Amino acid sequence: MSSRLALVDTSAFIEADRRPGCPLAGAVVAAIANGRAAVCHVVAAELLTGCRSKSEYHEMELLLSGLTWLPVTDECWARVAALGFNLRRAGITVPLPDRLVAVTARVHTAELLHHDAHFDLIGDTPDTPE
Repeated sequence: MSSRLALVDTSAFIEADRRPGCPLAGAVVAAIANGRAAVCHVVAAELLTGCRSKSEYHEMELLLSGLTWLPVTDECWARVAALGFNLRRAGITVPLPDRLVAVTARVHTAELLHHDAHFDLIGDTPDTPE
């Protein structure tokens, strides 16, 4: 098992909630239990926006407060732009929030837990202009 941080994307939280027995759910639960789970503000904003009640919102805030927060730095923003540039030159469009999450994981050398095909499209695409 890896000891590095795991940035848990919104899609991984949702998949883990919908399918508790799936392998991704196991990875999310393990990352939280082992203190390796991390989030960034865009993931938190997406999760909190999706809450259906005030109590669910507060429960999510409590869960998120116990995780490691990865800052989105100026370096992240520069690399997000370059990644988008490289992807579009290859004919691939990936939404800004997904590019930001992917680059934040890269900058902090965190594993990225997700259930979103956009991250598969990003793959190893460089995040410096090519």
